[in-house]
Amino acid sequence: MAEVDLSHPEKLPLKVFREAVEARLESCSADELRAILRTLSHRVRSSERLAFLESLAHPLRAESAHGTHPQDALLDDITELTQELAGRMENADAWDEDYYDEDTLGPYEEFVAPLTVLFERAREASERGQSQLAREAYQALFSLVQREDDYGRGPRAEHLSQVDLPEARARYLRAVYLTTPPEQRAPVLLEEMRRVRSLLPEEPRPRMREWLDISSEPLPDSEAFLRDWVSLLRQHGDPDADAWLREAIALSQGPRGLRELAFSEPTRHPRAFLDLLAALEREGKPREVLSTAREALDVLPAGLPLRAAVASFLASAATRLKQPDTVCAARWEALVAQPTLPHLLDLRDAHASEPERATVMLRAARHLEGALHEPRRLSGSLVPPSEDAEDDLETPARVDRRLLAHAWLLAHDWEAAHALAAKDSALGWTYGDNPQGTVVPCFLALLSGQPPGKLPRNVARLWQWALETGTQAGDWYSGDGRQDAALQKRLERAYAEALPELLLEPPEQERMLEWCLEVARKRASTIVSRKHRRSYDKAAVLLTACAEVLWLRGEEGRGNVLLAGFREGFRRHRAFQAELDEAVGRSSPRLLK
Repeated sequence: MAEVDLSHPEKLPLKVFREAVEARLESCSADELRAILRTLSHRVRSSERLAFLESLAHPLRAESAHGTHPQDALLDDITELTQELAGRMENADAWDEDYYDEDTLGPYEEFVAPLTVLFERAREASERGQSQLAREAYQALFSLVQREDDYGRGPRAEHLSQVDLPEARARYLRAVYLTTPPEQRAPVLLEEMRRVRSLLPEEPRPRMREWLDISSEPLPDSEAFLRDWVSLLRQHGDPDADAWLREAIALSQGPRGLRELAFSEPTRHPRAFLDLLAALEREGKPREVLSTAREALDVLPAGLPLRAAVASFLASAATRLKQPDTVCAARWEALVAQPTLPHLLDLRDAHASEPERATVMLRAARHLEGALHEPRRLSGSLVPPSEDAEDDLETPARVDRRLLAHAWLLAHDWEAAHALAAKDSALGWTYGDNPQGTVVPCFLALLSGQPPGKLPRNVARLWQWALETGTQAGDWYSGDGRQDAALQKRLERAYAEALPELLLEPPEQERMLEWCLEVARKRASTIVSRKHRRSYDKAAVLLTACAEVLWLRGEEGRGNVLLAGFREGFRRHRAFQAELDEAVGRSSPRLLK
């Protein structure tokens, strides 16, 4: 058996775990086994010590005696709890006012513990090979956790933190397979997989691999089932059926079958290309990945967003094969197919020097500007997208004006960035695609004359906000904190490399500074006069950042007048005055002299 990678963040399938345990046990000597047991004994809770000793003395007896309830009473106990829950729900009106609207559990908290026990007993039935009992128990339990009263409350799957529901789902589907006549398995499993799909909408869709790996015992008649399964799924065109079809073909026929599926019907099963490329990549075949990705791009319709994922495989293989020109071409293809910030930065990073990067960013900016004015350039495919709820690989990405601003700025075209941002309102920097929230802070950072790591404190804070909102806007925002933080670091690094290359003549600097001051006055005045209290800190930081730039440029009086004007003009707005005091207090003492 291959060595198991325990550093992988995903949960190990039960089958893989048990095989790994057996492999470790076979390789251990008697002394090593004693050492392992001693270590495990140190981790046993005081309440579990007798059970641990019993399992050492009589492991088979301990396993058979696990649990305090007879299994033949499991269905009766589920029925009894279901009836009790139904009775409680009939009286929902009596206690509705005692709970908040957001409380989806309400008075049903006491049902969580018995439900957890019942799920554990269903698992035990599955472990013992009591497939019919496990099927009926899980079916009843899944129905129970989908019940709710007239106010939308009830003990739902989300409340059962001690239950491994994806594993329960896999055990149920395996029990369905084992208890269904062979000729009916395919249609019955399709119906049941669709049903349990709705049980855990936030989890990935159920897969056949899950109920294969939930036991070390092989599935009976699996080859015949796979033939029927594939034949049935070919008759359906929804994303779930497509995913299950591709999985079945991969299991039964491997890359050869995926290749046939992908190239025989490229517009109906475009994701088969991704499965094929992923399989070839896992097998360590970069040349085959390269050639297959090129073939896929030749047959997939232009404008299909999924082309970006294919292009990413092409770039990865070309990187391994040390073909930089192919990497650059693939990154360009990805940006054209899905214009997002990650793809823009990928394209920039594919080029070695800053002049090369600026040139390709200029090309990207011109393409994005054209697409912004002609949206059809982004959706040129005649094939309607079959969007999968689990990702956005087939979702057309609209061109965000902040993305265009990043492209102009990283292309060193400050005039184009200014022209884009000057058309917008001084409000709405945080949400939407207003590019002023990116361009103005970038200009102030440049005008300060300081490197990115030594910016004045309020300029640095304003610039940090711009980077944060710049990565959280548009279709590239993932919602994954770690992933979005990594994207922000990439954007920050790109500007750190680009800013030192920019040399502006004094007249250009003065014109740029005047525009920033005009926008700052307008933005701060609007925020405070309209009493947008939650944005007072933003107004104060922007004004003080402008003052810091003026102070650094030797225009102390001009900076002081800017702040004094707002102190006087809004002297009755105490909350704003406090934010302004705090922002000025953050400035370096040498700037305040």
